[in-house]
Amino acid sequence: MADITYGKVQMTAAENFWYIVLCLNFGAGYFSKIPSKKALSDAGMVTLTSAENFWYFVECIFFGAGYFAKVPAKKALSDANAVVMTPAEGSWYVLLCLLFGAGYLHKVIIKRALSDVGPTQMTSAENFWYVLLCLYFGAGYFAKVPVKRALSDM
Repeated sequence: MADITYGKVQMTAAENFWYIVLCLNFGAGYFSKIPSKKALSDAGMVTLTSAENFWYFVECIFFGAGYFAKVPAKKALSDANAVVMTPAEGSWYVLLCLLFGAGYLHKVIIKRALSDVGPTQMTSAENFWYVLLCLYFGAGYFAKVPVKRALSDM
């Protein structure tokens, strides 16, 4: 594995604002940050707090929602040569991609956040899908904000 370092990640003022707004929506920003932070933890880039470990466990109880949200994040980190996916994660990623591309589209958002702060490059297809997601009422951008917040915890 390549040693990928991102240094101190700074969120923009707009990202901080939207993260707070997302958190006001019953903690949606915070809860969507946790699976990305768990993937970063698996890569040894960050340590989860005890509260984040608890909420990740709770998210996993609900039909594996936390785990299934972590898998695309882990794939994005794998694309950046920062971590190796387990065979189970690889299989679940493929299954998530079969669900109308949900796994791939979620990975694109994570990869965008990684490319904002480090050496990771997006493909032209990933850029296309990210722009398309952003055109859908900013869904791509708003989904990227909690990921960037997880990166800023490094």
